[in-house]
Amino acid sequence: MLVFVAMLGPDGTARAQEPPTTPAGAAPIEKATSIAQRASEEAAAEDAPSRKPNPVTFKLGKHPSLHIGSAVKVEFRARVETDLRTATPAIGLDQPDVEWGDRRVGFEGTAFKKIEFEVSRELSDDFEASRDLSSKTRWRDVYLNLRALKSFELEAGRFKVPFGYDALTGETNLDFVRRSLAARVLSPSRDVGLMVHGRPVGRHVNYQIGYFTRDGDNARTTHTKGGRDAFAARLIVRPFASGSDGPLAGLQLGMATLQSHLDNQLGVRGRTVFGDGVFFDRVYVNGRRQRIGFEAAWSTGPVSVSGEYISASDQRKAMGFTGDDLPPVRARAWYVAGTWALTGERKDGRLEPRHPLLQSGWGAIELAARIERLEFDSIIYPGVAFGFPNASGLLRNADRVTTLGVNWYLNRYVKVQSNVVIESIADPQRSPAPAAAGRYISSVFRFQFVL
Repeated sequence: MLVFVAMLGPDGTARAQEPPTTPAGAAPIEKATSIAQRASEEAAAEDAPSRKPNPVTFKLGKHPSLHIGSAVKVEFRARVETDLRTATPAIGLDQPDVEWGDRRVGFEGTAFKKIEFEVSRELSDDFEASRDLSSKTRWRDVYLNLRALKSFELEAGRFKVPFGYDALTGETNLDFVRRSLAARVLSPSRDVGLMVHGRPVGRHVNYQIGYFTRDGDNARTTHTKGGRDAFAARLIVRPFASGSDGPLAGLQLGMATLQSHLDNQLGVRGRTVFGDGVFFDRVYVNGRRQRIGFEAAWSTGPVSVSGEYISASDQRKAMGFTGDDLPPVRARAWYVAGTWALTGERKDGRLEPRHPLLQSGWGAIELAARIERLEFDSIIYPGVAFGFPNASGLLRNADRVTTLGVNWYLNRYVKVQSNVVIESIADPQRSPAPAAAGRYISSVFRFQFVL
């Protein structure tokens, strides 16, 4: 049907005009082309193999990781350490001593955004276990953590008892080759247990409460078995934590308590940093073991400061000749430490070099210093009257230590540490260097590779 459009001509009369018409045959050709193209695409889709996304992927990032869709992520980790201690003639160490530190492998990850897990194991005894300074299984962390809410999480397995800032700091984040004496002698380290923890007030408050079958690896050696039925609680407050990055945002304050039971067994002993000597020998204890700790840490920009005070008390119930109670064995330890990244990196655990070695830079350089003291009070023992043990071995004694260090982070994987450790024992005759008035200097270097 023809459609006419009325238009006025020059003379004012209406004229009918046909609209422009499509060239003959054009419409059928376009339609045929469209149908043919659609048929070709459908045929190609039928012939092509099904391309579903692969649910399992392996990625190489900061840590090699395995991903199962978006539900499961597993990161593989490893750490190797080698220590070199220079000669220390004052204690009879005339030759340098080279030994392996940690050689650990493991993995950790998340599942369904609610479950966290970790499994890690040493390939050989570490420094503490090889010198019988503590008795440890080669299994380190083996646990599951259920994140029900931010304010309530449940962790079960083998992991660190919530006590002590330095003891809870990961090995790769340590600023010194050796942890403080407060962490290695009076803090518990790992054990098997169950813990609830969470952050009920956002980033401002964090709590941890747990029960453990025993009271930590550090309390056990081949001669001591440590306490049982340990109850631990720790509270951390970050009063200035918020969205802003103010100078006090990195301040945290905390306290912790740990109570366990001792069954007529040997208690802890006072030992030096490298285990060269015992300056306060262990005695038999029985009853409650009570530990209380206070901690503080602060960091801003390239600077950090931390400190702790820990007191420990072991009862001696019914251990007198007539079954009476003896005064408890008391020990105290404290330290203050600080670091400064000379190359300006932000201090948040392990430094991440802005300019890694051989990548337009020399890595990150950090200075570190720590002063500390471990002290045991004098005790009485019923056998002293008969010459056993030696009364002088039960008098108050302490180890005062100053550590100066330089940390060189070559890149995110390699760190080299150098420490000078100055020890001074209050009673030189119960030190490994009696001829040097109980004072001696040790130097140690560590090479650490982390994957």
